[in-house]
Amino acid sequence: MSIVDNNQSTTNKPTKFKIRISDDESVEFRPTATFAHVTSKQVLKIIAGASVDVTAENNRNKVNFKLVGKENLFGFVNYFDNDLDDESEKTEVDTVIADLQARLRDVKISDITSPLTEDQADKLISGL
Repeated sequence: MSIVDNNQSTTNKPTKFKIRISDDESVEFRPTATFAHVTSKQVLKIIAGASVDVTAENNRNKVNFKLVGKENLFGFVNYFDNDLDDESEKTEVDTVIADLQARLRDVKISDITSPLTEDQADKLISGL
C-alpha cells in the first residue's frame, strides 16, 4: 500500500472564466473566494457593473486589474494586454482602464465560458 494519497482535492481549485473581449483577444476573470460560486450570468453582471482598478505590478512585470464594488472586491481580470508598470502615469493608467472597462461592457453572455469540470471532461473523453 502506498503512503501517498492519490485522491486529489477539488476544493482548492480556483474558479476562473474566460471572457472574449474581441475576435482575437480574451481575458481571464478569477472571482475572489467569496464569489467563487458565481455563474456566467453573474459574471456578466459583475463585469457590467463593477469598477475597474489596477493591481500592483506582479513578479512577471505585468499589471492586472481588479473589479470592485462599493466595499467588495469581486475578482481579478488577468491577461489584458497592456504596457503598464508601477511607474505608469495616472493618465496612462486611466486610458487603459477605460479601454478595458469599455470592452467588458460590450461582452455578451455567449462570450463568457468556464473550464470544463472533471466530470464533463471525463464524459468527453469516454465518448471518443
